[in-house]
Order: sequence, then C-alpha cells, then structure tokens
Amino acid sequence: MLDLVLEVRPVFNLDSITCSNSLVSRSGADPERLLLGQIVGTARRLAVDQGSIATALTAIRGVAGGREDLLTQGAGLGIGAWSTNPGMPTDILAATLLLSSVQHLELDALGQWLVTGQQRGLSGVRHRA
Repeated sequence: MLDLVLEVRPVFNLDSITCSNSLVSRSGADPERLLLGQIVGTARRLAVDQGSIATALTAIRGVAGGREDLLTQGAGLGIGAWSTNPGMPTDILAATLLLSSVQHLELDALGQWLVTGQQRGLSGVRHRA
C-alpha cells in the first residue's frame, strides 16, 4: 500500500502584499471608502427604485453629509466607466443622480475621476464601491 503525505505550503506571503484599493487595511476599515460605498450604493438603489428624483437627491445628499468630493468621485467613476463599457441603464442613472447631488461642482476633480473611470471601464472593472 502506498502512503500519501500531503504538505501544505503557503502560496504567497500575506505580509508582502499591499492592497491600495482595498476597503480594509491592516489598520482597519477606511472610513472614506466605506462612506463612498454607502453613497454609491444609495444612488444605485434609488436608481433601481425609480422614484422621485427630488427625493433621491435629498437622500443621497443626506448620506453624503456634505462630502461633495465623494459625490463627484462616485459620479466621475461611474460615468467614465459607463462611457467606455456601458452596463445597465441603472448604472448611468445612479452616476447621474450622484452628479446631480453635487451643489458646487469642481470640474477639474470631475475630469480626473472621469479619466480614472474610463481606465477602469477599458480594463473591464465595473464601478461598484
């Protein structure tokens, strides 16, 4: 009879891996990324619900708590990704709700996030926070 011995070895060393795009780091969850996820998630849910636009904008602004930079980021990433790799109509609607929620839009910041979104869209990465 043949005895089989299995040895389990790690394929990689977790201490050497860096994940800059992760929601969680060694120091814990990144509150800013978590908030962005909540904002984008709210916009996506409201886009699917197809309710009142005014109510949706009020709800999104409430979740954002004055963080127009995150509204701009979410909108730019979503619109940029959709422009190069169109997904569901609710994807662009959610991004448009985010953009419409911004009261003082910084066009330079939006432009930067649009480019990042386009790069992600070309790489096949969908914008989902």
